[in-house]
Amino acid sequence: MPDNMPPHRFRGVIILLIAFGTAVFLASPVSADPTFVTIAVKGSQSYYLGEEVVISGVNSDSDTTYLFITGSNLANGGGKLSSPYQMPVSGDPGSFTAVKTKPDNTWEYTFYTFDLRLDAGVYTIYAVSKPKAKGQLAEASYGTTSIVLKKPFITAGIAPPSVLKGQPFTITGTAEGNPSEVRIWIIGDNYVDTTPTPVNSDASFTFNADAAMSGNLPAGQYYLIVQHPMQDNEFDIDVSGENVRNLKLNNGTNLFKITGSGSLKGSDAADALVDAFKNNEAPNDYTGDTYAVIPFQVTGTGNSSPQAQSTATAPLQFATFGAIVLVLGIMAWRRR
Repeated sequence: MPDNMPPHRFRGVIILLIAFGTAVFLASPVSADPTFVTIAVKGSQSYYLGEEVVISGVNSDSDTTYLFITGSNLANGGGKLSSPYQMPVSGDPGSFTAVKTKPDNTWEYTFYTFDLRLDAGVYTIYAVSKPKAKGQLAEASYGTTSIVLKKPFITAGIAPPSVLKGQPFTITGTAEGNPSEVRIWIIGDNYVDTTPTPVNSDASFTFNADAAMSGNLPAGQYYLIVQHPMQDNEFDIDVSGENVRNLKLNNGTNLFKITGSGSLKGSDAADALVDAFKNNEAPNDYTGDTYAVIPFQVTGTGNSSPQAQSTATAPLQFATFGAIVLVLGIMAWRRR
């Protein structure tokens, strides 16, 4: 407050300023809410090729949301989600994946990554309020989000690593990519078995071979091959009668005999099966089956438990004896 201004006049000036500010505020036109578009994906933003990606967001600018994707091995301008190698063109709604905006301004779309010939890698998904391509996004409202697409894969193991004939053994592993089941092949010089095995929701699988099955395995070298059906969830390589058959090659083609007269045995059969998987692969196409291979031995009948126990306890026995000798030695030295 100025030194020469009476208090009541200063209060009057303050009241006038407040009244003037209120009048200006009330007289100013109310601006509309800014328009915007948002986009998000459900989950961790990391998916295996073949999985569904649920995309959603808000569009306060238009009644249609236009989607396209850019990323690994796609053209710089990207492509529509349902056909990633078709480039979006500004002003052409059909070149985008179009999703209707709901009355509450929200929208949602399920992106099916199966059979799109996408490579594994990082991708960016655009949601735009108008059919505007990457170079003209300034003319519309838009939002982006990134996802990682991964190649499905399989791992496997066998326990114990050397199977004792007549004793149970277990095959376990992980089959990522959401397959419903894997196929287990056990191939030896005089033995072939194939068994479909379900995959759990956490991508794990377990096959328990009982004593009866183990007892039917002749001693010798074996090959465990676990087959993953990949994106299409269909086994391309199968057994038909005495033959291993590629079901998708020329509508079905026999590759080699695996049982009966003139069939391949042991390592020859295992190598031929692995070659069948490799020859069925194609670039950027994750529908061809993949696999894991583990060689293992089947040894003669018996029980290996006592040997394992004795091996484990022997060091402890010697350690106890050594400790006693050490204590007696220290006592004898102190008496000197």
